Amino acid sequence: MIPLAICKIQKIKSWGMLKGNEAHTTRERHTPNANPEVTNIRIIGDSSNLDLATLVRHTIGSQKIRSNAVLALEMLLSASASYFRPNAPHEAGVYEKQRLDNFVEATVNWLDSCWRERVVRAELHLDEITPHIHAYIVPLDERGKLNCRALFGGRIKLSELQDSFGNAVAHLGISRGIKGSKATYTTLKKYYAAVNQDSRLINLERFLPKAHISETSEEYRQQIIHILNPEFEIINYQLNQRSRLLKQFNELKQTAIESEQLRQKLESELRILKTSIERQDLPLGLVAYELGINQDNQLSKKNAVDLVMQVNQCQFDDALIWLRDKFGEERMLAAVTNQVANRALRIAHQNPQRVFVPPAPNPNLWKEVEKYFQLHYCIPQRLTQTLNQRGLLYADTSGSAVFLARNLSSEVTGAYLHSLQTTANGFSLYPGSKRSAGWFHLSMGKSSDNPITTAMLTTSPIESLSLAILNAPHTHRTLYLSIDRIHSLNIAEHYVCVPIDFLKTVPNVAIAMPAKNVAAIQKLLPGATKLQPRTTWNKELQQRQGATYYAALE
Repeated sequence: MIPLAICKIQKIKSWGMLKGNEAHTTRERHTPNANPEVTNIRIIGDSSNLDLATLVRHTIGSQKIRSNAVLALEMLLSASASYFRPNAPHEAGVYEKQRLDNFVEATVNWLDSCWRERVVRAELHLDEITPHIHAYIVPLDERGKLNCRALFGGRIKLSELQDSFGNAVAHLGISRGIKGSKATYTTLKKYYAAVNQDSRLINLERFLPKAHISETSEEYRQQIIHILNPEFEIINYQLNQRSRLLKQFNELKQTAIESEQLRQKLESELRILKTSIERQDLPLGLVAYELGINQDNQLSKKNAVDLVMQVNQCQFDDALIWLRDKFGEERMLAAVTNQVANRALRIAHQNPQRVFVPPAPNPNLWKEVEKYFQLHYCIPQRLTQTLNQRGLLYADTSGSAVFLARNLSSEVTGAYLHSLQTTANGFSLYPGSKRSAGWFHLSMGKSSDNPITTAMLTTSPIESLSLAILNAPHTHRTLYLSIDRIHSLNIAEHYVCVPIDFLKTVPNVAIAMPAKNVAAIQKLLPGATKLQPRTTWNKELQQRQGATYYAALE
């Protein structure tokens, strides 16, 4: 990959901010991720003891400084790690000396040709992950006035800055990057946060300065702001990065689920194709020859069995005997297999795949369903209302409770009906449901963009709701998933209704079912733990009902 040039800027609008930036650059202030055994190098600026603020004041001169003026510009200049260490791009703190020297020479020449005496200082940092240069520039325009807007204002000026630096290091094999791309411009602070990804632990005893008697409260407040602002900027950036990565993780997980579904479909089609190839149909020309007829274009529209039945004017059984006698049992079976397969495919193609249509809701009967679950199962109204608002639980036109089944992509695949005429924890499958394609499931705890860290497998929707209430409040994202009638299956390999591939990615999986179901699932999920109720989760919930308990519900 071609290494890219890095040029980031930060506007400095106060002397306190300038002092704070200098403290970081000169390592007068503690810097996480910096190696104290490595010495940084000043590449522009004299060796005098003048501080950065004094250098900037001398360069500005006696002109009047506006209250909102940019006093100086800090510029961070670097390149991708692959330039400095092409053979070990991920090894922090390593670089090839000749490559570094070439980069420093090109950068210093660029700074001198573009800004000359306006560059008051530049430091080469070697004590962090990747070598980089901090340059401080006083933004004086051609008239000698402070005018940052004229030099660096707007996207056009910033783009020209990137062009200029990119051209200066292009001979080193470093690219400017894609001009005009939609990538968001990253400030120096955000870039600095990105290259120092360790978590920030602020030691207030070390960071906060002691107050002086001569300082006013406002002066001390401003000093604290200047000291802590860079640290909090980095923390905020890392928190935003975490949220973005979590969202990206969930999107990738969704893509993985869809890819797995596509893989299974293609695998099924491949098996059909493989069987068809292994048992190739009898050549119709050969069959026509044995039948004593001439081959014509009409034969391409037939198969061997139908052709024999038509010419010999016989039934299916007689056609099979004729084929066996002429070509043997293996080729007779191939002819039959292809005949059935072709008819099956023709029927499938003529009839589009049916989309599941759930039962029609009746909002007028919902209150009765809501009251039923509260009275008979102690399911709080707050939870059933939430499920109803999300469309996962509602009343149908007959007054039964409808629990929707969904796959892990949240597509509705079926429905289970629970009659209000019984208190038994039983459900009936709604016609048209794809029983092994989805489940009743809900997630609780944290926000929806957090990854699921725990999965609870239960035998029914009511058991899932009961266990979710018993576990409240949730400190992390937990999935409750009802596996439909798994105990009715006797062979572990037949448990296709369990989303094994997804559950293997969840750190903690608990089989919250009666003991007779556990062994079979543990063969598929060896790391899963057992979590068994004394009777049922709902009965345990009923034993623990009470106002104080429900107050703890999420």
